Amino acid sequence: MGPAVASEAYGAFAYAYDKALGERFFRAARRLLDETLERFPTPKRTHLDLACGTGLALETFCARGWRSIGIDASLAMLQVAHARVPRVAAGDLRALPLRSKFARITCMYDSLNHMLDANDLIAAFRSVRALMSDDSLFLFDMNHPDIYPEVWGISDPFIARGKDYYLEIATSYRSREKTGRANVTGWAELGGKRVPIREQHRQRAYTEREIVKALDEAGMTPADVIDFDPYGEADSIEARTVKLFFVCAPKLERRALSPSNPRSNPTG
Repeated sequence: MGPAVASEAYGAFAYAYDKALGERFFRAARRLLDETLERFPTPKRTHLDLACGTGLALETFCARGWRSIGIDASLAMLQVAHARVPRVAAGDLRALPLRSKFARITCMYDSLNHMLDANDLIAAFRSVRALMSDDSLFLFDMNHPDIYPEVWGISDPFIARGKDYYLEIATSYRSREKTGRANVTGWAELGGKRVPIREQHRQRAYTEREIVKALDEAGMTPADVIDFDPYGEADSIEARTVKLFFVCAPKLERRALSPSNPRSNPTG
């Protein structure tokens, strides 16, 4: 497969992902972000969205008057995001191509679970910490480890379809390696042409303790950890919750930012 064909195929995946999963997830995530920004207000309006994907978080922040920029490793995802917001750039989470400080940094849709090695997760956190001032906050979600055997380990694939796309995601989970694999197939119509989709993605399960330890090594600490169930799945599976949403600050700000309710459980 040549570069042009590969780019077109991933563009089709980006479009179908946005319609099938991205918009649905972000309806719940937007409420959680709004609540968190209200609980931890700041007069500064600078925002960085990491693994920004198709730009849904960027669009929301920009609409509220924030000066936002998005970073993603996928040029196809950035093309979709750029149609929503003007400021996006390609980059690796472990070595971000920026020097500015940001008041709020976000990384949504379990993007950090794609770090398959704990050292890569720590590197990503250190890269984020370098862009934080003393009063900055880092907001991100990661999958609760219970969902991997419960959701990724099921035999039936996830299927989503629309008038101009079809997406099928077959998942598997290896408990010994704590890694999940997703085989994505389908198609999307781009420019009047049906473009096939064939992707493979991998994730690693991390416990809350492992995430907090990685944050600590990077110089950050949670001000809050919120149980987050964006799809209303927790009642139908044997898992305590679906995702963990972290509100993190530089270590020195821990006391000043501790909320009155240290652990919340919003409905998705």
